[in-house]
Amino acid sequence: MLTKRQKIAISSVILAIGLYFLPIVEPRFKSYFLVGIIFGSYFLSVWSIYYQFAPFELISLFVLPVTLTASFGLFLNTFTVSSETRFILCLVYIGVMYTIMLSENIFGVSTERNIPLVRAARTVGYLATLFVSFSFFSLLFGLRPNFAVFAAAAAAISCLLFAQGLWQLELKETRLQRLIYFSLVGGLVVAEIAVALAFWPLDPPKIGLALTAAVYVILGLMQHNIREDLTRRTLLEYLFVGTAVVFLLAASTSWGI
Repeated sequence: MLTKRQKIAISSVILAIGLYFLPIVEPRFKSYFLVGIIFGSYFLSVWSIYYQFAPFELISLFVLPVTLTASFGLFLNTFTVSSETRFILCLVYIGVMYTIMLSENIFGVSTERNIPLVRAARTVGYLATLFVSFSFFSLLFGLRPNFAVFAAAAAAISCLLFAQGLWQLELKETRLQRLIYFSLVGGLVVAEIAVALAFWPLDPPKIGLALTAAVYVILGLMQHNIREDLTRRTLLEYLFVGTAVVFLLAASTSWGI
């Protein structure tokens, strides 16, 4: 019988193989193949850490694995890269996916009993949320969608990222009404920032950095609020990070003047 670690490793490798061969799939089937990989990432993730999930956990536990897979898939589907680069990217994907799934497994076990690794898993989950945010938002803007599509996608993805990030704090003690409210408000704020940034002459990585900074600030403040340790000093520290990113982007952008 396979252990959960073995299942996670097998799932990560299967998905990486699918991503590696994505660019050489016949063009008319490529979109279907990508959608299949994304859906496959969900079902393989469920299989890897399966236990008696609560209904909300079927969403919160698998936001990061699915979004990560979608980010890598969109990149390989949009940009032409050499087979060597694809191989390296797939190795990176395996490492990140394996780490994320291990942390999600810890969260799942922690809903049933307290384990000491949950604090480390929260740190990994927070860092993974920022990594996935940067990857997804950069690639999304690189596709050059119209403002409405970009704002709607940014709102939907950030809402899910906020939901899983907040769920990781309290797990089985999570108050769903508050979590949903915070996630929707956070998603709306990120969408508004995304629309504003779309008018700036920024390239996709800078858009990704700006929106990731927004996710960092908003998620951090909401987590401190839930833990009831949001102080004036903490608020100023997060605002400083947000302001610093804005000034950095403004100073490094060519405004055509």
